[in-house]
Amino acid sequence: MAFLWIFALAIVAVATAEEAPGPAPGCGEPEPSTPKPRRYGVVTNVNLCKSRILETHGRELPASCEVRCPKKQIHEVPDLTPCLLFSNKTFLLERKDGAQPKYTCRVGFCLNRKCQPKHPSHKVPCTVPADRDERNE
Repeated sequence: MAFLWIFALAIVAVATAEEAPGPAPGCGEPEPSTPKPRRYGVVTNVNLCKSRILETHGRELPASCEVRCPKKQIHEVPDLTPCLLFSNKTFLLERKDGAQPKYTCRVGFCLNRKCQPKHPSHKVPCTVPADRDERNE
């Protein structure tokens, strides 16, 4: 009987000494990370200049107070133009209506190529529109 116990312990020792089998092929890879939310949509005009935009209450406003064109030309959005500053926080809604996820944006105005937030802070629900081309003059 003692021999059986010694034999059983030897089998357990051998079984635990071996490396555990690896994961099945394809299972050892890290999970794909969820993409970060886009911070703005891009509108490309007829001159191939790109404007960054956000949308609130059906109105598109600049997310950047610069318009970038080919050959590294940068045009300034006029000072005191309303703009939006993106935040990753979702806008608190009492109910969900199935629309796009709404983020929170701070309302500001363009001043010296920067979107300056209004004081006191004014937050609004905003969405990131899809990129698009506006090739009409």
